[in-house]
Amino acid sequence: MCTTSFILIAILAQASPLTADPQAKAQAQELLGQGTKLYQQGDVGGALEKFNAAYAAYPSPKLMFNIGQANRDLSRPVEALQAFEKFLVGAPDASPETVADARRSVEQLQSKLGRIQIDCDTTGAEVSVDGKSVGLIPLPDPIWAAPGRHQVTAKHASTTPVIEDVDVTVGSLSTVTMRMLPLTAPVAAPGLNVQIAPSPSNTDQGWWLGRKWTWVAAGSTVLLAAGAITAGALMQSKFDSLRSSCGAGNALRPGCSQSDIDSVSSRQTTANVFWGLTAAAAATTGVLFYFEGEPVSAAPMAGGATGFVASVRY
Repeated sequence: MCTTSFILIAILAQASPLTADPQAKAQAQELLGQGTKLYQQGDVGGALEKFNAAYAAYPSPKLMFNIGQANRDLSRPVEALQAFEKFLVGAPDASPETVADARRSVEQLQSKLGRIQIDCDTTGAEVSVDGKSVGLIPLPDPIWAAPGRHQVTAKHASTTPVIEDVDVTVGSLSTVTMRMLPLTAPVAAPGLNVQIAPSPSNTDQGWWLGRKWTWVAAGSTVLLAAGAITAGALMQSKFDSLRSSCGAGNALRPGCSQSDIDSVSSRQTTANVFWGLTAAAAATTGVLFYFEGEPVSAAPMAGGATGFVASVRY
């Protein structure tokens, strides 16, 4: 344990601005004694826990001196500095020796630290440095920080959080600018009807527009009909050719071969398939023309059921 001096407050002053609570004060005195014993034995971490517990039981500012010394010995310069400053402000009636020691400690600690100036445009935003809250905007003074990189966070209920990194060096004053943006509009509350309206670009268009898939189906109908007509024409042409060349079945015109007959049947089947697809495409075109482009409304289902009910208006 390395300390510049060995001074501890072992007895709480009788006079205190706090409301007297004999039981709380006795508990704090007992914890203070335990912490002092641990500190003298070299268990600074255990002593700090006791000092903090004593302050929680009876928040006398004089206890901040012990808390400051323990934090300093544990290489927590920022926490130590804060504790000593609270002691000097809150315990002006402490012994001159203790006050002088606290002032020396403040000077020594400040010489090893840097400061962070936080510039934020949102009054009331809570600021944290490395996850530890340091106050609300506007902060009265720059924040003391150990040398190195630190993460500064600003939060407010009406804005989005802002996180900035800052590098601190000994004796420096680093400025962080926090510009907070307002939150987006709130989501509609459950139970409200949600209307899915047609796109503004389609509302003033004619009946022939805004029906993409209707016209795709119509085009397919035309193409399939053309294929059916073509296949039928080829079948008829082949049939006429065979009838003129071998259809009589006499000595001069023997009967047509089976392969010739099969070729006519194949073309007839192809034509029939095309006509069937044409009919299906035409039916699809009619259905799409009737429904496509109509506005759709969706609303939560009533009662305890989960889901949505959709309807088409036409």
